[in-house]
Amino acid sequence: MIRRIAQGIICVVLLAALTASAQHEKLTPSLTEPPISADMFTRYRIMPGDVLDIRFFYNPELNEQEVAVRPDGRISLQLVGDVEIASKTPEEGRKLIEQLFTSRVRTPSVTIQIRKYASNKVYVTGEVPKPGLIPLEGPMSLIAAVSEAGGITIKGNRNQVMLVRRMPDGTAARRSVKLYERGEITEDAMVTLQPFDVVLVPESAIGRADRWVDQYLRQLSPANLAVGFQYLRSPQQSIPVF
Repeated sequence: MIRRIAQGIICVVLLAALTASAQHEKLTPSLTEPPISADMFTRYRIMPGDVLDIRFFYNPELNEQEVAVRPDGRISLQLVGDVEIASKTPEEGRKLIEQLFTSRVRTPSVTIQIRKYASNKVYVTGEVPKPGLIPLEGPMSLIAAVSEAGGITIKGNRNQVMLVRRMPDGTAARRSVKLYERGEITEDAMVTLQPFDVVLVPESAIGRADRWVDQYLRQLSPANLAVGFQYLRSPQQSIPVF
């Protein structure tokens, strides 16, 4: 009799443990969910004013050190002349240079290192204590830029911010970014900002952050926009999502 009671108690305990485990699995977010996948949103792109080191593994005589990207977005290389490299990632630039040198050298194995970043900036505004321009001297995450601006005020939305970015065609596009989930910084909040990105922290009481962004940017005076941010005045009725 006692043995049966003991077995019954063990069964109840095991069932309770399995149920709790199943509930925990439902509540725990998937670690395999991919972060924001757009390459433009996650990888640094070479800009005018950046200083590059370009090395040829098998042809060191072709190495170029401290090559500045000109305002027209080009650099000059031996044998091939001017190469348009601005707006490309280092990996895209590497592939382009290797392709250009294919007919010049036997094995054009190239690496690109960004030695110095241009004096680019990002703009953090909205519900932050210190809104304004932040120098972008190297890779900086979105959450780090918000921190540089003093964090989020009491009235600010601590869950969602809006990122506005200049597209290759010169227009503006936006993306909503969730900063925290279950008290942890999200992967999206750690994305690397691009030069002239704008991070807007809305009020927590705002229902439609996308409409708020459109209205906010339309109120900006062209005379007050720093160089590189004029794309915010592009004639768009509503800023699209990227």
